[in-house]
Amino acid sequence: MIDPRLEAHDANQMELKLSYLVEPGVKRQRYLVETYMFVPRTLGISGQSYSVQGFFEDLQTFVRLKTPQVALEALAKAGRGERWFSPVRAELDRLLSGGARATDELVRSLKVLGGIYRSAIRDEGRLLSSKFLSLEDDIEGAMMREQELARALSVWIEHLESALTRLRHAGSRCEHAIVPVAVRETWAAVDEYVSIYAEEIATTLVQACDERLRAAGRGEESPLVAVRERLADVAIGAYRYRRSRGYPSYAIPDAPNEDLPRRRRILKRVISSVLYLDLRHEEGGALQRDIIAGIAAALAMLFAALVALWAQLEWGPLSTTFVVILVVSYIIKDRIKEWARRSLGRRFSAKLPDFVTEIRKPDSDDVIGQLRESVSVVDPSRIDPEIVELRHADHPSAIASHGRPEVVVRYAKEVVLESDGLQKAMEGVEGLNDIIRFNFAKFRARMDDPVEIYRIVHPTNRSVVEVPCSRVYHVNVVLKITRGRNKNAMSQIVRVRVVLDAEGLKRVESIGGVGQVQTVDAVMGVSLESAQLVAMSQLPGAPDRALRVRTPKRPLA
Repeated sequence: MIDPRLEAHDANQMELKLSYLVEPGVKRQRYLVETYMFVPRTLGISGQSYSVQGFFEDLQTFVRLKTPQVALEALAKAGRGERWFSPVRAELDRLLSGGARATDELVRSLKVLGGIYRSAIRDEGRLLSSKFLSLEDDIEGAMMREQELARALSVWIEHLESALTRLRHAGSRCEHAIVPVAVRETWAAVDEYVSIYAEEIATTLVQACDERLRAAGRGEESPLVAVRERLADVAIGAYRYRRSRGYPSYAIPDAPNEDLPRRRRILKRVISSVLYLDLRHEEGGALQRDIIAGIAAALAMLFAALVALWAQLEWGPLSTTFVVILVVSYIIKDRIKEWARRSLGRRFSAKLPDFVTEIRKPDSDDVIGQLRESVSVVDPSRIDPEIVELRHADHPSAIASHGRPEVVVRYAKEVVLESDGLQKAMEGVEGLNDIIRFNFAKFRARMDDPVEIYRIVHPTNRSVVEVPCSRVYHVNVVLKITRGRNKNAMSQIVRVRVVLDAEGLKRVESIGGVGQVQTVDAVMGVSLESAQLVAMSQLPGAPDRALRVRTPKRPLA
């Protein structure tokens, strides 16, 4: 299935990242992503105050090809991963020997290679970071786990250094004078960005080692001490490499460093541009709505024509009675038209998307997929019981739900992908990445001050003291992802809690285990400093897991 990532993007936005994979041999792949936001009524969100247009103004979507997955080991060893290096070498051989200048293809191959390096470094670094969470508390078990982790970190360092050497050796040929400027600039961007990423991940792992060593309190006895120094060497080496190359992307302690974040974002866009797709949006159901309006107008006109014919036969076309009846029938006809349009619209609107987006190859009009999006405020009694159960899993009693009146906003996205079209868009591509960002700024308009004062009698000196308390609001998000349809459909459900106050988004908590939460870090996908599971109230009836995979009880509509 899909491994969704829900995390805080900034002070206002939550980010959901999905990867739609296409199975080999399956001509057309379908996904249905349903997002249910349980919003406290005190925030004033309703079907009247929060329109469809307002929702999509707060929504930002990025769809691009999924970066081919290549292990860092394959990038490090000669002879492995040749399908990604050979296009670069072949085009450079042709250029340097005076052949035709296929600049666009070489630029594209360099960007693909840079994206592959970024993904390999990031994913394996994230996996290593997560292993710090599994270290046991007892000394003997922790020592064994630390030894295993130290070996894994050492292997990662070796692979990273070899992979960087291989990349720089292949790219150094781009720096010849006869190579077009576009190629030289692209290679410099790839070289700089991969170095930035290597430094960032190595720094994160150094921090993880430091936190583990402080928590264990064993000092020089831990096998992580030596590997921590090697990781520090990697981070410092990447920093010094960029400075030696004249790249401006380095931080200086006690300096504003305004250009560094901007430079990093620009480089990311340059490398990722090879994965971008052409998205063409249009309002969903426009033809169907026109047909509904036409049917309503036809019914109204039929009524008016029959009344006019009857009145003419009864009183004649020149009588006062005929004129009065004609005017009244016109008024009724107008109301019949509006009533029929609203009635038919309500009956069919639930099946019509608000927006339809066609996904096309950037260099052609070939359609490789389609997105159908819709949003509505739904009655909680009409929601799948599994959704409601997971929403109240940590507070399963009826009175707990009565104490939290909520409005439920449902956002649905149906995704249809064409396997052949994706393969033609990029060789080796496995699917699409869909990044959805939602802005909670409007939700904060009616929030109270972020701090309220609570007075207590101090248990020691018995004096009355004022204690500041953070006033936060919880927006619970339940995500249901269904792959396929009818009997072959499989679904999974996850839930997170978005914690907000009047100043912005504070954190995103992934609901897991029996009464447990885990804070999701916005950079690595796992929390290093606050990664310990925080115990909540142990209420009976909570589920064993917040992630479920099942076959739906009924086919998709």
